[in-house]
This record gives sequence, C-alpha cells and structure tokens, in this order.
Amino acid sequence: MAKIPFVLVWIRLALSPCFLIGYFAGGPGWLYVTMLLVGIVSDIFDGVLARRWNCVTSGLRRFDSNVDTLFYGLAGVTAVLLRSAFLSPWLIGFAVMFGLFLTQNVINGIRYGRQPSYHMWSGKLWSIALVVALTGLFINRPAAWAIDLVIVLGIYNSLEGIIASLISDKPLTDVRSVFDVIQLVVEDKFQQS
Repeated sequence: MAKIPFVLVWIRLALSPCFLIGYFAGGPGWLYVTMLLVGIVSDIFDGVLARRWNCVTSGLRRFDSNVDTLFYGLAGVTAVLLRSAFLSPWLIGFAVMFGLFLTQNVINGIRYGRQPSYHMWSGKLWSIALVVALTGLFINRPAAWAIDLVIVLGIYNSLEGIIASLISDKPLTDVRSVFDVIQLVVEDKFQQS
C-alpha cells in the first residue's frame, strides 16, 4: 500500500513528455485534457493516500513537487505551442511569474542545497487554476479570466515560497501558508531562548 503514492507520482512523470509527443504528432485536444485530468487526479490522491497510510516522507514530497513542476511545465509549454497567438497579451505576466519561480528555486538552492516541499494552499489553488486554463487552451476555448488567475496565483505562490525560504533556517514540508512558516519560526526562536 505504501508504494501506491509513489506509483501515482510515477504516472505523472511518465505522462509529462507525452504532452510534447502529442503536440509533435498532431494529437487532438481531448488527448491533452485526458492526460491533464489523469495528472491532477494522481496529484490529489498521492498526498491523500500517503497521509492516510502514514507513508509521507520528505523524499516523496520532494519527488512529488519536482514531478509536478515537470508535468505542469510541459503541459504549459504544449499549450503555448498550440495557442501562442492567443497567449501573447499575457507575455509580461508570464515572464514575471516564471522569473519569480526561478528566483524562488535559486534562493532554495542557496539556502538549503535542495528544494523544500511547502505544498501551500496557494500552490493547490494555482494547480486548479492551471488545469482550468490549460483545459480551455487544449480544447480551443480559452478563457482570459483563467489565464489571469493562473498568473496572479503563480506570482502569489512564488512570493510566499520566497518569503518562507528567506525566513526559515530549514526546508519545511507541508505548510499551509507563509503565515504558518512565520509562526513556526517565531515558536522556534522562543524555544531557543
């Protein structure tokens, strides 16, 4: 049972390159949406089952985070390849969002030598917005509000991660928000004094 959460993450890892393969093979929109839905379901249940079966490890959480980045990243690249003309008005927003994401990763590398697995609520909301926006892009019914939401939540999530990494001396796992990180840091200071 403890291996099932890992299998669910591996499913997403295996699906990740299929977005680009589908693009270059001229795959239909429903194929991308199907892969996206399988990915989000496996993303939800890997964590739910790992917590239920008490097999959550920092290794599983980091693996999950890295695979999420690859999965949603390649889905996003495919959507850009398919709908670049439609997405051009959001170029600056995407640049800011990706710039902050890269900044967060650099800070994490410098501070901890690896990426923490915060899994904050803003990240979960960002994933949902991303699935909604990508679904619209894949079936050629893109919604501007969904793309706006992806950019806003992506920026907010990266800012939360940057602040958390700057104030916490150790890489944390499964914190709900930057406010929880602040509380943990304050509690840590009180215990040390």
